[in-house]
Amino acid sequence: MISVRNLDVCLEGKKILQRVSFTSVQKGMIAIMGPSGCGKSTLLKAFMGIHSISNGEIHASGRSWKASEWTAQQTLFTLVPQVPMLLPWKTVLENVAIAGGQVSASGHISKAKELLSVVGLSDSEKLYPWQISQGMAARVSFARTQMMNSPVLLLDEPFAAIDATTRFKLHRWLLEKIDELNLQAMIVTHDPREALLLADKIVILGSRPATVLRELDLPPLQTRKEPDWIFGPDAGKIEREIRSALDIAGANVLS
Repeated sequence: MISVRNLDVCLEGKKILQRVSFTSVQKGMIAIMGPSGCGKSTLLKAFMGIHSISNGEIHASGRSWKASEWTAQQTLFTLVPQVPMLLPWKTVLENVAIAGGQVSASGHISKAKELLSVVGLSDSEKLYPWQISQGMAARVSFARTQMMNSPVLLLDEPFAAIDATTRFKLHRWLLEKIDELNLQAMIVTHDPREALLLADKIVILGSRPATVLRELDLPPLQTRKEPDWIFGPDAGKIEREIRSALDIAGANVLS
């Protein structure tokens, strides 16, 4: 379980996140939402140690850290960026293996092959990034994260540039893998439907300096996996709550 308390993050002297507090689910996914530019991606980068945390506490994997202690702990998290950032001169297999260190290491190659099998890309390991689709590249990016053995997966709008049909299939695939691999995950998204499908809990941030505006707990995964749940009245009610909170946050940005 991941818990943050009174988290502050400043960039170039400006406070981006202010007293952010929330607790994730024990297992599964939490969605981070809010208006554009409010600091959603900044939060993920703070977890990774890319941005410094100026105040607050983080609790993860049964341990606790003050803000000043956090920078050395980013190995708890692995980030899946908006763009897969695969090396174009490396094959799919090499792109996955290199995340573990030297590509030539036999152990890394063996593990990379196993992970490509997990994500359904065993037949594509000799292809190059320019020879695969965006959906396949997203799965390669996911496989890379698993080379690092981090218990928490951070996803920064990884499906934003993918067409709706492929995105829906990847949502289902991702849920299965998170459950299968017993991962915790956080995803940044602007899409209420994506949050409804993927998340066990939704945290909505307000405008800068961002604080937590609203938290919503969702039904269990087995309920959300029902084909028609997303179109039903329960999902519709939660979506209206999400959009209402986002409207309030957006109004504060424009005021």
